[in-house]
Amino acid sequence: MLSPKSDKFLKDILSYVKFSFDRYDIRLELEDHISEKVDYYMEQGYDMEKAEQLSINDMGDAKEIGIELNKQHYPILGWLWKITNVTVGLAVILSIFFIGIPTLNSLFPRNLINDIPKSNIAYKIDVDKKVKIDDMVIRFTNVVYEKNGDMDIFYEYYDTKLWGMGWSLGSIGKITDNLGNTYMSGSGSVSGGIKSKGRVTVDNFSKEADILIISYDSYNRKYRVEIPLKAGDNNE
Repeated sequence: MLSPKSDKFLKDILSYVKFSFDRYDIRLELEDHISEKVDYYMEQGYDMEKAEQLSINDMGDAKEIGIELNKQHYPILGWLWKITNVTVGLAVILSIFFIGIPTLNSLFPRNLINDIPKSNIAYKIDVDKKVKIDDMVIRFTNVVYEKNGDMDIFYEYYDTKLWGMGWSLGSIGKITDNLGNTYMSGSGSVSGGIKSKGRVTVDNFSKEADILIISYDSYNRKYRVEIPLKAGDNNE
């Protein structure tokens, strides 16, 4: 810890430095210089008080040092540096918020099955059926039959071309069953991203049906997917 003499010497120097944000760092650096010189003079046999006085003398005139340091830490340049740092910091934060988080969300889209309360589910079937339309790959992942008769179809899709990333699939096709029933698509949702996830819900799906059929036929682009179901009263 510096004596009142050294403390006054440093305060005199810093009084000439107009950019206040740099004063703390400047003081730390000057303290190190004085301490090093004090150690040197004490090794030469001087007592603490004399060693400190010699160290201060070696440093020079407080006013001259302060004026020179003020030139190096000019207020306008200092403020520009400070503002630049703050601006860069804000830019990084905004980039994380507007770019980083959406990018992470696109890499890891939420699981849409979690939107259905478990108490509503009569049964769930894991599916792994993959089809392709042009450069779009579609994979049907799950079907959930709800106690109210709704059938939820879950799928994910992605474009094999990088510049196609983020395109919306639209309709997954015509939905029927092995009993000859045709169903109108009801509500739906999509969690977008590099690999997007989607959900289509059809109302009043027959609990007696054994097979869910999804068929797509548009502009000579076709596919047909058949998904075996758990049918009958035991699934109510």
